[in-house]
Amino acid sequence: MSNQETPAQGQRGILISGFGGGVYFRQYAEDHSFVDYEVTNYDVEIEILDPHAALIRNQRGDFLDYTAESMNVVSKSDPDSKTD
Repeated sequence: MSNQETPAQGQRGILISGFGGGVYFRQYAEDHSFVDYEVTNYDVEIEILDPHAALIRNQRGDFLDYTAESMNVVSKSDPDSKTD
């Protein structure tokens, strides 16, 4: 495939965490297919629109995680969790 460049400014998608620890920007098409772009830009500005996201700071660290109301499972950012 030849190098195809499209400006990213104004594009919408979802940040996802890959199984290997990488971060990807996922864009869905109308037919529900998607493209995962590996995030290699180390300082791109983002705006979080998801109402189920929260910035959490505690003794375990600083996290962008789900809100407590949106999850019924233990998360890494939960200071009362017994698992790491």
